[in-house]
Amino acid sequence: MTNKSESYQVRNKEKRESRIKETRNLILSKSYSSLMNNRKWYQIFELLEQQYSEFELKTLLSSEAKKTDQILELEKSSILIDNSGDFIEFLELEQLILKNTSELKTELKKLNMDFFEQADFISIYGYRK
Repeated sequence: MTNKSESYQVRNKEKRESRIKETRNLILSKSYSSLMNNRKWYQIFELLEQQYSEFELKTLLSSEAKKTDQILELEKSSILIDNSGDFIEFLELEQLILKNTSELKTELKKLNMDFFEQADFISIYGYRK
């Protein structure tokens, strides 16, 4: 590994750890209670990966949702959805927005997931505010 790539990995790791710390501080300061855990998020993303479904992710620290139809990498506590190299920790997820289909609803019910249904989309929340 070159010094340049090592330096990039160190910066990426520091950035990720800083974001996690900031997210944890926000959760504590606002007294949010978690509705999901890593296992549940993993199961949902595994399902989306199999169905090639488009989805939107909204994190606690971001004002905008990220829209994608691909999962580049799925880990036990994080997901990579673009070529930035920036994994999104499940801890950071405020909301997941999915296209409302009968197949998806059936699969979510099988997984015993709580979700909120609208006409065109389904929302899964990470925290109760």
